[in-house]
Amino acid sequence: MNIDAQTQAFAKLVIAAEIKKLALRNIIRESDQEDCASELLARLLAVWDGFDPTRGTAEAYINQVVNTQLISMLRQRFAQKRRGPSVSHCIEEQLVDPKSQSDGVQRRVDLRIDLSVVLDKMSPFQREIVDKLGRDGVAPVSREMGLPRRTLRDECERIKAIFKDAGLDAYL
Repeated sequence: MNIDAQTQAFAKLVIAAEIKKLALRNIIRESDQEDCASELLARLLAVWDGFDPTRGTAEAYINQVVNTQLISMLRQRFAQKRRGPSVSHCIEEQLVDPKSQSDGVQRRVDLRIDLSVVLDKMSPFQREIVDKLGRDGVAPVSREMGLPRRTLRDECERIKAIFKDAGLDAYL
């Protein structure tokens, strides 16, 4: 079953309103609004064949699908952030054949060089924090180091500023 133009326009309005709410609550960035809206519309169109007019209105189905898919999409994005590639200054060594370097290996080499430059800008105390936070959360690290969590968070902000100045803030 194809979606008509009027129903599709309604769907776009619903999606835009939901995305705007999330952006205002700082759940998604303003720069990601268009991508999220496009992804939601694509997901809606992918499941549109499941719409049964005998069970309810198209508007209700659109609202339900948009809300469900939006929650699913946000869960996936945040899960990717949690289990994404963690950046640590101890990236394992790899033997690399220069003739067969792939983009992934080259990216790791570039990242390792950038990280070594950033870590050289940090104090030994800050490097220790980075190392420990790579393994544990804030509360266990603050207990282990004997620091109040607020002090640790303040130091983390300084560390984030160093990474940001180096253009590596996307890896935090």
